[in-house]
Amino acid sequence: MKKTVFLLVVSIILMSCNEQAGDYNEDYRSNNDITSEITGITASGDGLEKNVDQISQQSNNRKLIWSADMRFQVKNVDHSTEIIQTICSDNNGFISNMHFASNSYELANTIEIRVDNSKFHKLISSLKKEATFIDNVSINSDDVTEEYVDNESRLKTKKEVRNRYIEVLRNKAGTVKDIIAAEEATRVITEEIEVIEGRMRYLNDRIDNSTISLTIYEKVEYQDKPSIYEKPYTAELAQGFSNGWSVITDFILMLVTLWPIVVLSILFLWKRKWLFGLFFQKQKTE
Repeated sequence: MKKTVFLLVVSIILMSCNEQAGDYNEDYRSNNDITSEITGITASGDGLEKNVDQISQQSNNRKLIWSADMRFQVKNVDHSTEIIQTICSDNNGFISNMHFASNSYELANTIEIRVDNSKFHKLISSLKKEATFIDNVSINSDDVTEEYVDNESRLKTKKEVRNRYIEVLRNKAGTVKDIIAAEEATRVITEEIEVIEGRMRYLNDRIDNSTISLTIYEKVEYQDKPSIYEKPYTAELAQGFSNGWSVITDFILMLVTLWPIVVLSILFLWKRKWLFGLFFQKQKTE
């Protein structure tokens, strides 16, 4: 009896050990499978590429307005400006605005560039190659997807309403009052449609063509700004003639304005002896 109990206990212990060993093997295989999957993704990069592709697809469905601010130093501003114009042309871009300025220590040219969105990042990389020192490069995106979709929906709805008004005017002739009301409603909704279409055109232009604000500068030897501007002698001589002629014209204008006083003064000088004679004769008589 004791031997039977002993064998039964030993059998139970062995069965428990086998179950634990089986669980351990399953856990080990699971860990190995996970490790191999991670190793495979790391080695091949397929998982990373899939994530990048998904992000790219999501970005393609978004409506983004890309812009960039750049500032860097160049050897010669004029020469670099010509090269930048060529780079823009090669990348389907164009310069929409340009402003040159200078101070005591540098010459600078601020250039605004519009470029097709597909060439935006490539153009930035090409522009960087012209720099001798890059101060800053800032790239920004403005997500206008919500506004774009909302405008599309509103535009579709308003066009459907306008079509219904037009259909009423064509096929259901009513009173003159009803016709005038329908025409006025059509006019109002047409104006609203034009406003939305104008905004859509603006958004499409900004989405399709990115903007780059670029400032290039060239360091020059420091020079103090002239505080006094000296005119050349010829300019002063011409200014003197101009001032003299102004005095003559002003004097003639004054005489014309004061002509009664001038006439009376001339008469007084002409008849002064006669007037004085009358005055003194009157005094003697008195």
